[in-house]
Amino acid sequence: MTDIIWGTVTNVIANNKFEINVTHRKDENTNRYDDNETVIFTEIDIMSLPADPSLRTIQQIEDAIKGKFIKCEVVTRCDDKTLNCKVFHSGAGGY
Repeated sequence: MTDIIWGTVTNVIANNKFEINVTHRKDENTNRYDDNETVIFTEIDIMSLPADPSLRTIQQIEDAIKGKFIKCEVVTRCDDKTLNCKVFHSGAGGY
C-alpha cells in the first residue's frame, strides 16, 4: 500500500523539487513523515504544466503549485532524506 501525505507547497527549489508543509497523513502509512519535507517528484499531474518535463520552468512550477494544497504518493525516501513522490492537486474536500 502506498504512503500518502498532503500539505501546502512552501518553496520551489528546482523544476522537480519543492518543500511541503505536511498537514495530513494517511492513517495507514507505514513510515513517519515530518511536518516539513522536501519532495522530488517523479511524476506530476498538474494540468497547467507542460507534459514534457524538459519544457517546464521553475516559474511555471511555482505558479502551478506554490501555496497550493497537494497530494503526494510516496515512492521512496532517499538517503539524503528527500521523498520521491508522484504529485497531484488535491481533490474535492482537500483529499
